[in-house]
Amino acid sequence: MVFCAYCGKSFTRKEHLERHIPSHTNVKPHRCSACQLSFARRDLLQRHHSTYHEARDPMEPLPGGVPTVAGRTPIACLNCAQAKTGCDKRVPCARCADKNLECQARFARRSSKAALRAAQANAAMSNTHNPVSLTPQVSPTPANTVNPAFMDIDQSAVKQDPTIKTSMSPDNTITLDPRIQQHENSPKKNSPANSQMGSDDFPSPHPRLEGFDEFIHLNNDFITHEPNYPDMGGWTDYPLEIDIYTQNIPLAHADVTMPTFAELSDISSNSEHMSSSRGSIHTRSTSIMSTGDFDPSIKPVDVTLNTPTETLVPEFEVVIAAEAAWPLARCNPPIFSGTCPRTAIVHLECLEQKSRHEGTWSALEQHLEQVDWDATDLASVIPMTSRTRDKMLAITQTFLHKALEIHRGGVNNPTKIYTRPRLLSFLVLPPSKILEYFLRSYVRNLSFFYSLVSAGCVDPNEMLQNNQAAALLVLLMIAQGASAIPTAEARALSAGLIETCRISLFDIIEKDIEMCADPTALRCALLFTLLGAWSGDKWLMDIAMGQRGMYLSMLKHAGMFESQPSMIPSFSNSTNAELQWRSWLHRESQNRLVYNWVLVDQELSLFHDIAPMLSTSDLCSPLPGPELLWMSANADQWMAAMQSIYGCTANLNPQLLTTPTLTPSLYDIFQDFLHDNLARRQASLTAHQLRLLLHPLQSLLCHLRQMLSCFSDVLSARRPAPRTVTKASTMTRLEEVQSLLQKWYELTINYYKANPTCPITKTNLVLYHLISLNAITHFPEIERLARREGFDGTYWDLSLRHKRCIYQREEAIFHCGQVYRLLRSMPRDRRPSWWSAGVYRATLILWTDSLSQLDPNFPKRDESGGSIAIDQVTPDDQALIAYMWNSNGVLVLTNRDGSTAGLDKPTEILEYAVKTLEDGVSSRLSDGIRRKLITLGNNWHTDGLSSATATVQAPATTLC
Repeated sequence: MVFCAYCGKSFTRKEHLERHIPSHTNVKPHRCSACQLSFARRDLLQRHHSTYHEARDPMEPLPGGVPTVAGRTPIACLNCAQAKTGCDKRVPCARCADKNLECQARFARRSSKAALRAAQANAAMSNTHNPVSLTPQVSPTPANTVNPAFMDIDQSAVKQDPTIKTSMSPDNTITLDPRIQQHENSPKKNSPANSQMGSDDFPSPHPRLEGFDEFIHLNNDFITHEPNYPDMGGWTDYPLEIDIYTQNIPLAHADVTMPTFAELSDISSNSEHMSSSRGSIHTRSTSIMSTGDFDPSIKPVDVTLNTPTETLVPEFEVVIAAEAAWPLARCNPPIFSGTCPRTAIVHLECLEQKSRHEGTWSALEQHLEQVDWDATDLASVIPMTSRTRDKMLAITQTFLHKALEIHRGGVNNPTKIYTRPRLLSFLVLPPSKILEYFLRSYVRNLSFFYSLVSAGCVDPNEMLQNNQAAALLVLLMIAQGASAIPTAEARALSAGLIETCRISLFDIIEKDIEMCADPTALRCALLFTLLGAWSGDKWLMDIAMGQRGMYLSMLKHAGMFESQPSMIPSFSNSTNAELQWRSWLHRESQNRLVYNWVLVDQELSLFHDIAPMLSTSDLCSPLPGPELLWMSANADQWMAAMQSIYGCTANLNPQLLTTPTLTPSLYDIFQDFLHDNLARRQASLTAHQLRLLLHPLQSLLCHLRQMLSCFSDVLSARRPAPRTVTKASTMTRLEEVQSLLQKWYELTINYYKANPTCPITKTNLVLYHLISLNAITHFPEIERLARREGFDGTYWDLSLRHKRCIYQREEAIFHCGQVYRLLRSMPRDRRPSWWSAGVYRATLILWTDSLSQLDPNFPKRDESGGSIAIDQVTPDDQALIAYMWNSNGVLVLTNRDGSTAGLDKPTEILEYAVKTLEDGVSSRLSDGIRRKLITLGNNWHTDGLSSATATVQAPATTLC
């Protein structure tokens, strides 16, 4: 007995279940070779083929069959019907022939609609006297040789049959079905069904490749002796069997820099605007293939930074090209969405293709064997059953095909079946032990936030028994865990699942508006926002930042920000302990979800240089309770923990348990922080609560910094009226915020001394130093200087720009050094997702300062005090304190091998940052930032300047 994973229906035979599954997944793997219609069952395809393509006349007998009388459909013969067995509906049928029985044909009582339609179709064909032909006509086009590196084609595989077997790899072959592409304003051009040809609705982002029609001939000569490649311009369809990690498709290693941005713009200048489809953001199409190879004139930028590359993960060049359009780390000339290639379809097709091969996950299994898990990690996930994995496989396949249909332009397209046929196949997820490994990685990677896993244990078997939102949550957990694994397979799985779940999540909320207030759906939204914002993919980053406001509005409108009564129980209450515990868990999970959104809002606003979206005055919901309560496995443990923490006894006045001091909100704590009343709290602030206090401080600082940027350095009010906002008054407000930051720092240091092993405190301190840097630097102006925007190349202009970028040089250097020290002291696999962005910000500030020192008129510092490694010393180091007061000493950065990098050499600072990024766990974000820093070093030729500055006068010298 087998059961359906969707509806639970039972079947006695496995083939019956396999026939039933497509009714849930909407997958139609059986395709008619004549008209490209797809069917969920093979018998439906056979009936269609015999009805439409074999019986040319309703009265003409089928080959080996019986005549269709007056449009009536033949059914099982009389003998087979009485025996209740299968019949092939021939005269005589196979069973009657074997048993030497007289075969008597039978017909359905009602005329078949399919037979009637066939009769009408045949009548129409007879009237026109034009037989249907699926062989398109090719317009002659001059042949042109295309780079053969795109596709390895076996020249011996030339066949005269319309169905071509093209060798893509030693193990895989794909079937190409010809079809006609109709264009409005151009001659008819033809391509195989699985080629990258697109329609006018989805124009090519690249120039038209001439010679394509000589490469693909659909009138019996398919492949020439020249290894040309089809036009990859449309990107609306992809061959499913392309193996992206083999030698057939070029992959760019992370050490290869991007082409120049002007050249990339030239590549895409001929494309038209492409309309977007529901559920995803489209601007232009792209492919799994490399964008750089389409223009042979593009030459890679010479990398002057000598760095090892053996530990880096290969990356698609189209993903690398899209890095210039990131919403953060914009130190190089940017491109914008209108000219940025689309990458989501690449990730989806990558997941679809690689998941079908059995050896895909072998690299992950090898990585799994090298991981040293502790007892806490192993106990964080319940083992997954085979039934759960099968159900997850079916759900993933449904979500993935929905996403592929959307990105291929198949939504709301009535002719999609005939113009864009696809060869669908079933997916293969990683083994259960790898999925459990990803779930454990998810629990460990999000330890910087409030835990949303009750009792600290993820049970995928129970979660998949709930609604679709719970299934999405499990898939997003797997994607989060896979994103932290430095392998190509894990990266492909993570990116594909993120995009798949994004579309399905939006679809679930769109179909049922009540899901806007569902905690599970909002938890999925939180996880997607985290994954998308730090994914290193331009489109996912943009969508995550854009939809963040929508999800925060859902939280607010669901009433989760409102104040709530205390949930601390009283033993004198006769309410069942189990019910109290369940009610507390529901309320606590919502509070933890709300304040995790607050933490995410703070992180994203900090690294994108924008103001936080949440207002502190709106955050009136109680802060999450102690972890001891949240980790209780049952009601008895929870009651015991309640009594130990709050002292709940039968003799205690219940009104004392409802006081705001026991369950405060962030608004309450920030009020006490402003008025120095934190001592009245029953317990000291936790690490998470200290981090939450940074949210309003960062919001204040961001608004003041924006206000200061509006004041002119030249113009000023002649006669300021009373109570007029001036630059001086705004600077006073800024100094007040800095004093609040110093007060927060003292609280955190006291907590750190009491809890020296707390990893959250180190993360809090990194955020503190980055926020403090925003008070004394103007980071958007620094990035504009790095891009040379408004920079005339003279040292005079450089000195003016330095004053607008860095206001307090010594303090800025101190905070940058502490960011390096704290991040490098964290374990490589226990760093927050944004750690590489923190390295980037510190690096760019130090690089800007070192760039200004190339000016011969830059004031020289006293170097008699010896060297000070700013990334090694703590804030209480005496040499560092002496430098802060008197500027005595030589500041350096220390590499892992013991060598040092001077802060007066921009190239050495960039080299130090690149090596620091390579020492950490590779991710798409860290690899992209690394490439950006390498490109920045190539764009500024400062080494030659530093040696020539002695002979050039400052007013006349240039940096160009």
